[in-house]
Amino acid sequence: MNTLELMDASVSSFSKTDRQIYESIRKFPEEFATRSITEVSDNTRVTKPALTRFAKKLGFNGFAELQYQLAQDLKEMKENPVGNSNSEKYASLLIQTEKSVDKEAVRRLIRRMKNSRKVILMGANLSRLPAEELLVALSLNDEICSMMPQTDLMPFHYSENDLVIIYSAISGNSYQEFLRNFRKENVIKPYLVLITTNSKHPLRHNFDEVFCLPTLPLAGTTNTVLSDTFSFLMFNDVIAQEMNKEKHN
Repeated sequence: MNTLELMDASVSSFSKTDRQIYESIRKFPEEFATRSITEVSDNTRVTKPALTRFAKKLGFNGFAELQYQLAQDLKEMKENPVGNSNSEKYASLLIQTEKSVDKEAVRRLIRRMKNSRKVILMGANLSRLPAEELLVALSLNDEICSMMPQTDLMPFHYSENDLVIIYSAISGNSYQEFLRNFRKENVIKPYLVLITTNSKHPLRHNFDEVFCLPTLPLAGTTNTVLSDTFSFLMFNDVIAQEMNKEKHN
């Protein structure tokens, strides 16, 4: 079992910080294998002690040992590629996403959806597809009032009891002005949730809650954007699974 597989097998026991480290390693393995612990700490906004604790949780003596083994594993994977077809890569990604999502956080999100006046879903470009898919899933639940406005026709008035869910893989440029409005005085702000595959998303601090999903390493696929969409769709499936469980309990 290589380092990446070891992390995948241990993800259910990870803390919130552990998950952040795990998702960053999964997306940028080369960076973690070659950068100093100071650089990794600065780039991920995770403390050095947290990185050391993560390494020890996986059975290593420290972060340097984890880095060394990761570098060896990446070298071995390049020299002896196994399972490099796109179907196998995406199948692995779907499994990673399902395992990494905090199910209790998803259940809390579902409860918030049910208690909200309305749930507003947003997604631009390829991120619009998962937003549309979730809209269809939510429309089957009589307890949730959901809608999806056109990007250029967003609602102007919100209630504190509204919930806005935004899918944004990389930068969220489409939402900068939208989010800026909520930083003005005397503006009523809804509860904002970001679904992303970028742990360093530049707009993440504007949100009340962020779900960061895994994606394929940049060196592992020719279509990282498509892999982000796969992660989003799997996240939607987790929501549907949890809603179905609630319905039958």
